Amino acid sequence: MEKNISKIPTLIEDEKSSGGKDIKVLNKQGKKKRKGVVKFFLAVFFLSLLIPLLIACLIYFLLFDKTSFLSKYLKATEVGNNDDKIELVVTEDEANTINIVKQTQESVVSIAISQITLKQGEGLTDLTNNIGTGFIVDDSGIVVTNQHVVSDTTSSYKVVSYLGDEFEVTKILRDDVSDIALLRIDKKDKVLKSLELGDSDKLLVGQNVIAIGTPLGEYAGSVTSGIISGLNRSVSAGTGWFGTTTKTYEGVIQTDAAINPGNSGGPLINSQGEVIGVNFATTSGVDNISFALPINKVKNRLEEYKTHGKFIRPYLGVSYQMISEYEALYYKDVVPGALVVRIDPVSPAYEAGIRRGDFITEFGGEKAINSLGELIQKHKVGEEVEVKVWRAGVEQSFKVKLGEMDE
Repeated sequence: MEKNISKIPTLIEDEKSSGGKDIKVLNKQGKKKRKGVVKFFLAVFFLSLLIPLLIACLIYFLLFDKTSFLSKYLKATEVGNNDDKIELVVTEDEANTINIVKQTQESVVSIAISQITLKQGEGLTDLTNNIGTGFIVDDSGIVVTNQHVVSDTTSSYKVVSYLGDEFEVTKILRDDVSDIALLRIDKKDKVLKSLELGDSDKLLVGQNVIAIGTPLGEYAGSVTSGIISGLNRSVSAGTGWFGTTTKTYEGVIQTDAAINPGNSGGPLINSQGEVIGVNFATTSGVDNISFALPINKVKNRLEEYKTHGKFIRPYLGVSYQMISEYEALYYKDVVPGALVVRIDPVSPAYEAGIRRGDFITEFGGEKAINSLGELIQKHKVGEEVEVKVWRAGVEQSFKVKLGEMDE
């Protein structure tokens, strides 16, 4: 017990003797700690200034620098009148589509048919209905549409602009082989704006396109968009004797842009605002497959009209039904080709010796598999063409001098 007590002063004495040194060491450590705290707070202070600056620079670069990745996809556009402007953010592709629509929409028109009907208790009534679409190709008053839109030769037609102006149709040129029609309208004192025509021979699959029209005859100026899905397609339309088709159109443009009833005759427009096709068909029961006639075919017809005042078309003088190789397998005495179902007795075909019931298998050295009309259009009026036919199991050959088709 005494030993333990005697050690206490020694311990206290040691602490006192070494206390100065211990305290000195503790003071140095305290100063170092205080310096570290100051440095830490200075670093935090400078970072608090630097981080907002970096964020501001990043935002500027992304949103306002034209070379940035994001700025290629985001673009501010103002719409509205005077001070009532709304700022919208649209993609670059959307902005391009909007600008094209603004530039072209007023040149796209609705085609209306006027028919006189007799209703009980009301007498004769003049009904006018929108049945298709067209577009202005010449400021003097020339409108392009599909032939099937204006196929009724007993009715009269009107052209209605996007702004609601009505124009009387004074002349119609029809090409039923290509499904193209040109309408001459009385523009009166109105100023018309024509669309620029592109080159359909330079199209590529995957190019962006937009279609403008009057779907269902009601919604004038409706816009759909898509891409070119395919080129040089073969499209058949109509109902034939064997439950198949009667007309085949070659070199057609396929697109996934929606083309609905009433859109026929409207323009298919590329990303430069040029018309590259005439919308004319869609597939029933299948989505995202529509078709347009190449604009270069229209340009040829337009040039003929401007030069001659009419279409210059070679004439054979037969009505026919195309028979496919598949159909020929299931019917007796049938071969692939164009079955002549009617023939004009005063025609180049009849004069050459072709008769009703013949199967035209070759025309001008080309197999008549898809469309006889397309083969005829490759030749000129007055040209002599070799035509091969199959008659009662025997192949025969005739020389036919093509005439000119009347309007």
